[in-house]
Amino acid sequence: MFLGKLSGQLLKILVIVGLALFIIFITQRTVSQFLDGGSSGNKIIVFTVNHNETVDEVAKNLEDQGLIQSATYFKLRIRLSNADANLKAGRFTLHQGMSVDQIIRALTTSENVEVVQVRFQEGWRTEQFADRLVQVGLISNADEFMNATKNGQWNYKFLSSRPSGATLEGFLFPDTYEFRAGGSTEDIINTLLQTFDQKVPASLRAKADALGYNFYQVMTIASIVEREAAVPEERPIIASVYYNRLREGMPLQADPTVQYAVGHPDDWWPDITQADIDKDDPYNTYLRPGLPGPICNPSLASIEAALNPAQTDYLYFVAKGDGSGAHAFSKTYAEHQQNINAQQ
Repeated sequence: MFLGKLSGQLLKILVIVGLALFIIFITQRTVSQFLDGGSSGNKIIVFTVNHNETVDEVAKNLEDQGLIQSATYFKLRIRLSNADANLKAGRFTLHQGMSVDQIIRALTTSENVEVVQVRFQEGWRTEQFADRLVQVGLISNADEFMNATKNGQWNYKFLSSRPSGATLEGFLFPDTYEFRAGGSTEDIINTLLQTFDQKVPASLRAKADALGYNFYQVMTIASIVEREAAVPEERPIIASVYYNRLREGMPLQADPTVQYAVGHPDDWWPDITQADIDKDDPYNTYLRPGLPGPICNPSLASIEAALNPAQTDYLYFVAKGDGSGAHAFSKTYAEHQQNINAQQ
């Protein structure tokens, strides 16, 4: 009877010890998961954190893509470490097997964000900027970019003369940029505008007043010069022709403005026909007097030419047709006709 009681007590002890070991095992796994939380495997995954995405959304996406075992552990860990406010928008190269702490460090450190380099060419219209951004994967929707250039709130002094409802055409500075992947459309546009502000300082912009035009009007001239000039030295001369025409009350008759009017996604700068010239449009400077508004985003050289035009009496010019891109300039229509005939 004593042995039976002893064996019963021993059994209870063994059960208790077994339960304790089981609890310790589970606790160790839980603590291990809490301290690590990463997934198994070694697959490389490009993970995107979108602009204004919440910690909850990021955690769910990490779990859905197999980078962490538990979104709950990730949220707890990032908040306990006070790193939730430091999440960066962008694309990150992560891999399965990373711990939660490693993932948090990757997502909250700027140097880990994928950077995309993009070149915007001088003389591109805004739609071409948008198309290029889509091509390199910085934005998914060109229409969203175009809408932001028209309806966004942009607080820059050089935009003060821009008419209500006008886009940012003319003011997106063409250059080579590096953007964080996953950044917002607004961030991209602000970078372009900030670059314009730096490259075209107030001291240079002030020259518009001496010409008798506001800066938006001068940028319209600059954009036309950009599309007309192939020889750098001719930029100030071409600018002078358009100012002279305006002074004489003549229509600008600038072919690039008609190209802008009839351009389409398959060809933003098509060759124009007589039918295009005869078609009424706010940007058709054969039919509409005055300045239409910028038609592209010009280079600094064209902006400087528009602000510092040559002093000439020229009213006309025609391409020489010798492959040089140079033009023959003239003061009278009769001289202009002679130049045209000389090219035929």
